[in-house]
Amino acid sequence: QMPIQQKKKTKMKLLAATSLGSLFITAVETFGPAKRACRPILVSSSATLPRRQSYSAYAPRGRNEGRTRLQSSYLDNLSGTSSSYSSTSSPSSPSSSSPSATTTITKLNLEIADALANGVIATALRNNFAPVVVTVVDKSANALVQKRMDGDVHAAFPEFSYAKAYTCVTMNVSSREFRDKYATKENDPAKMAQVTSMMAITGKMAAFPGGVLLRNDEGTPIGAIGVSGAAGDEDEYMALTSVWESGLALRTQPAEHSCATALDG
Repeated sequence: QMPIQQKKKTKMKLLAATSLGSLFITAVETFGPAKRACRPILVSSSATLPRRQSYSAYAPRGRNEGRTRLQSSYLDNLSGTSSSYSSTSSPSSPSSSSPSATTTITKLNLEIADALANGVIATALRNNFAPVVVTVVDKSANALVQKRMDGDVHAAFPEFSYAKAYTCVTMNVSSREFRDKYATKENDPAKMAQVTSMMAITGKMAAFPGGVLLRNDEGTPIGAIGVSGAAGDEDEYMALTSVWESGLALRTQPAEHSCATALDG
């Protein structure tokens, strides 16, 4: 016959086990349906697997498919150095077709801007120009992309490249034309006062070559490219060549380059 003290301990152990069992059953009943509503998505680097299998956590059925395609397209484009525009979707509309020489571009998006910036860098490398900074802005002067090449690039060049692009979309001319229209009028004090005032008020305008205005095939301004780091004519040449080689339905202002040092010109 068990001592009374041992009987009490045994009874307490049985009660504890019963309570734990009840908690386990309750948890299964509560969380079971939620777990069944999800399914594991395995990580795989194989190109033959569907894009949805790039996630590594439990994800509800049908979520994030479009976002997966978008992220893949965007990241692939960022890693490239080609000036060609070859992606099958844009960040603003994953299901749309890529712009081509026959497609009217109503506004610049991140993917187009990135392709143009890559084209500038490719042109610089091909022609052995000094390392540059390139900035692509939309028609409201918002910077979409700014890239700095490796090498000895002064901290002022990013500001210069943005100022050139800013000048283009503000005045609807290239930065070279802005200089020729205002800053070279030595015998016209009114013009000199005007350009000095505009540059002082905004603090962002540049009266030297390297900024190229972008228009679509209907002639509407949609943005600009500013390049800084090489000679002014070379900066302008890189921006122009990037657009011309992109295959996009874009017009440049100026329409021709003035560079005498380009190896491929």
